[in-house]
Amino acid sequence: MSVPSPLVLGTRSSELALRQANSVKNRLEAQGHQVQLQTVTTRGDESTDVPISEIGDEAVFTRELDRALLAGDIHFAVHSLKDIPSTVPDGLTLAAIGPREDPRDAFVAHPSFDGQLEDLPMQATIATASLRRTAQLLTWRSDLEVVPVRGNVDTRLEKLMNSDWHGLVLAVAGLLRMGLSAWIRERIDPEIVVPAVGQGALGIACPADQEALGEVLRSVLEDPDATVATRAERAFLRTVGGGCQVPLGAWARVDEEGSVVLEACIADLDGSEHHRGRRRGAPEEAEAMGRSLAQDLLAAGGDDILDRILGDRSERVSPFQP
Repeated sequence: MSVPSPLVLGTRSSELALRQANSVKNRLEAQGHQVQLQTVTTRGDESTDVPISEIGDEAVFTRELDRALLAGDIHFAVHSLKDIPSTVPDGLTLAAIGPREDPRDAFVAHPSFDGQLEDLPMQATIATASLRRTAQLLTWRSDLEVVPVRGNVDTRLEKLMNSDWHGLVLAVAGLLRMGLSAWIRERIDPEIVVPAVGQGALGIACPADQEALGEVLRSVLEDPDATVATRAERAFLRTVGGGCQVPLGAWARVDEEGSVVLEACIADLDGSEHHRGRRRGAPEEAEAMGRSLAQDLLAAGGDDILDRILGDRSERVSPFQP
């Protein structure tokens, strides 16, 4: 089967999503492919006043794009990998993992606060949209007041400026891709906050039966190190289950010796309980490492945390409904 021309690339309409999509478009066009963008509004874009964890949908930023792919309305889609559920819907494939920016979280300080994260006063107020960040920040400093914030990057920065918060936490990658690196007061050490699964990487999805298209996407866009690292992270997430409703982090990277190093954690929402571990192995062991570390952290007490948050284990992963 031949590759369609022009290729229709589906993306969300936020500025960050468009920048990411255009970076992919430019790389494909440099190889002689014609690409046109088509924006799709997702439930996550519409429900900006509700915390993602309360929506209860792993595919809150991807479901509508998945439907467009399955219907043939678009040929492929570009996502922030951290938004893609650990199990891809039947009929679709994650064709390529694109280049990964810095996966860490950023402390973005209010202009009235001069210090770094460690200089925050007692009972300082920090805003974040993430249960993962909330749980780990409270593990680090139980006195912090962590408040929710939603919206795209610009909206959250505007809310910070008009607030009495000491700062907020955003992904370093998003700020860099939007040319907003000046807002980064500090890149948070993963010893304090383990990054989200897939954070900083791009995930490119297409129909599973479009083999020629999948091969083009892989050959032009795939980053080998990011692919191996995120396989370990996504295997960890898939084994734990629960998606955005679970306060967990997993961060893998390929070290100078070519080995994969994976660190991950499961933390209680109030920071009162925290289980963390590490694995190191060969690239071909990446997914097995993720599964093994997840099983160990669940056995150490993570399972009890998830039961308190989500209930019975069989209810943690919701199937895709097209």
